[in-house]
Amino acid sequence: MKPLKLYFAAVLALLLTVSCKEDDDLQIITAEATLYWSGNYAVDGCGYKLQVNEKKYKPENEDDIPDKFQQNTPMQVKVKFAELSKPVEYTCGFSSTPIKLPGIKILSIEEL
Repeated sequence: MKPLKLYFAAVLALLLTVSCKEDDDLQIITAEATLYWSGNYAVDGCGYKLQVNEKKYKPENEDDIPDKFQQNTPMQVKVKFAELSKPVEYTCGFSSTPIKLPGIKILSIEEL
């Protein structure tokens, strides 16, 4: 019975290692971008969107963005982020239909 437990432990460790590897392959991008804030989700807002050139992204870690970026007008920012392999899906406002945008993880952000 002991070899069976050891086998399952080895398989579990291998699966955890493989599943965590995805974030290691992310490319880090630094860019000037436009950050849009459309309000808190609790009051029918849609949070943040980031536009780099013509492409719009949804940060998966919006809570990590400092409150000073919650401006009613678009802000020019310098941002370091990683593009995620899966889109970020969210629902906001009065819509019940989920919205999908390419997902990113913001690593740092500063006002220009």
